[in-house]
Amino acid sequence: MQISKIIKKEGLFKYTDSLPFPILIIDNDYNVLFINRKGREVFRSSEEDKIKCYEISHSLDKPCWEVFGEDLCPVKKLREKKEPYTYHDHEQQEIHILVASKVDKDIFMELFLDTYISDIIKQLRFLADIDSLTGFYNRRKIEEILNTEIERAKRYKDPLSVMFIDIDNFKKINDTYGHKKGDEVLQKVAQIIKKAVRKTDFVGRFGGEEFIVVLPETSPEKAFHVAQRIRKSIETANFGVNGITVSIGISGLREEDDYGKLFVRVDRAMYLAKRKGKNRIELL
Repeated sequence: MQISKIIKKEGLFKYTDSLPFPILIIDNDYNVLFINRKGREVFRSSEEDKIKCYEISHSLDKPCWEVFGEDLCPVKKLREKKEPYTYHDHEQQEIHILVASKVDKDIFMELFLDTYISDIIKQLRFLADIDSLTGFYNRRKIEEILNTEIERAKRYKDPLSVMFIDIDNFKKINDTYGHKKGDEVLQKVAQIIKKAVRKTDFVGRFGGEEFIVVLPETSPEKAFHVAQRIRKSIETANFGVNGITVSIGISGLREEDDYGKLFVRVDRAMYLAKRKGKNRIELL
């Protein structure tokens, strides 16, 4: 078959099979001549099925452009010397992102970038929410989560507690041992916090050496026990430097609370722990 020779000649067979999105190679009549590995997985079909591209991609009995319009077929646009890409959805279902390329005379390559682009977008959104040093949520995201959990707790009348953790004398650590050691301390503290909380809890790095822990369906008294585990574990851990401790403030959601009131109270609790000597927990 002509397409096989072209693929082998251009090295396309191995190349397209290694790509993480479906690719169809079709002729001028939309017959599928080749489907790469990802395409065979997604469409559960192969070129041996003697099928049209629009049959496997949209379950249609006629070309997509006859149903959805000429601008929605990248191959047709390519033939007409227009930009060979299209982006569309079908009644709010998953988006379709398609790009076409010419392989040879009357033979075209169609790339289905839907899930590939969607996965990249998801990864970028995830990275935008994460503090790169600790792996915890960043300040913007943990504030968003806390607002959501406050609304949920009020709706279902569930308890909700918040913990504000601050590493004691952290500036002195940076000034004495350098920022590299300071980063190592932050990472180890984060590891200890992560081991102490549940999978259903949320942790965020709020500032340089400050962490917020949101504990859904948890009373302040139970949160206090979690905070004690964290405080004691940090106090006894080997950081390579002496005297690493934390001060922790805790507060539970009250009926009249919104985000601002709850946060002010847990912030006050943490600073109260500082004023009372550090390496301790205060509950307000």
